[in-house]
Amino acid sequence: MKYFLLSLFFIGFIFSSFSVKAQNDVMGGAKTALKAGNSRELAKYFNSNIELIIEAENVDYDKVSKTQAELILKNFFQKYPAKDFNFGHQGSSEGGLQYSTGTYVSGNGSFLVYIVLKQFDGRYMIDRIDFRNQ
Repeated sequence: MKYFLLSLFFIGFIFSSFSVKAQNDVMGGAKTALKAGNSRELAKYFNSNIELIIEAENVDYDKVSKTQAELILKNFFQKYPAKDFNFGHQGSSEGGLQYSTGTYVSGNGSFLVYIVLKQFDGRYMIDRIDFRNQ
């Protein structure tokens, strides 16, 4: 019985390690894409439909396709070219959502960025991304 419980503990630890790594991969990829202002790279981490809010452009979509979100963000990044991006805070909810806030800096303004990750088919994907004027 002791070995059985110990085995369960290690299996749980291994699965939680994969989950944390997957979340970090998504957030790391998103950070790199945001620093570069690259909508195509950022869209790699989107779920098939996401919630997208861009306050400066009066964009507020409850659910928009991955392709539409990429095009909207491409226009945003052209208007507000990236100078820098850094995460400020990361956390999680009891429901399993992961979130991060950061600051996107452009020559034309700075934006607070809020990203929510959710699991879809066992993979963490961006479910929501907000750009709020600072």
